[in-house]
Amino acid sequence: MRPVYLISKTPYPGVIHIPILTISFLTPKIDFADYEGIIVTSKQGVAALHNYLVDWNRLKCIAVSESTAQSAREAGAKEIETGNGYGESIPNVLRAKERSGKWLYLRPKIVASEWIETARYGGVEIDEAIVYETSCATELPKQILSKEGILIFTSPSTIRCFLQIYEILPTHTIVVIGKTTQNALPPGIPSQLSLTSSVASAVELAREIAMEG
Repeated sequence: MRPVYLISKTPYPGVIHIPILTISFLTPKIDFADYEGIIVTSKQGVAALHNYLVDWNRLKCIAVSESTAQSAREAGAKEIETGNGYGESIPNVLRAKERSGKWLYLRPKIVASEWIETARYGGVEIDEAIVYETSCATELPKQILSKEGILIFTSPSTIRCFLQIYEILPTHTIVVIGKTTQNALPPGIPSQLSLTSSVASAVELAREIAMEG
């Protein structure tokens, strides 16, 4: 069976984890009372809320995917709606909601999607707060990767950081978690897209490929 490597911030059972990223949380001043709801596009955005000693979970919440929504539920959010795994789905979720105030997007320093301008163009008032920053892990010991390995990339930043240390070989099979990540691959590198935008789905696809040999 071919080895499966997960290039991500956090591990997942049954695959080899390459912890290529490090996350730094930021604490900009936020008055949550100013907002009707919050928008989160990653588990890190949810985790950043733990740095605020306020009753933020009274707010409505829009999560980009079901996995992010589950993190929000576990953190205490009560009223949650979910996109389809891509930021581009969030404006449609917002337009379908009965809104009465501003929304707050809890975002990373660098974003790979321009959905927020689409939402604003549609009449939604959104503020942004940079609550975390992703960077390449600087003390990562280089592992020897199999030439026949299956590589799972979970974000554009995982690709960027991976290529600072490793090389994608023609014998590797690439699985990506979403179209935004797929578009971040160097030109000419083929990849397979997971059925849904989740690590679980990407791992399932990679394991199927691995079993095929």
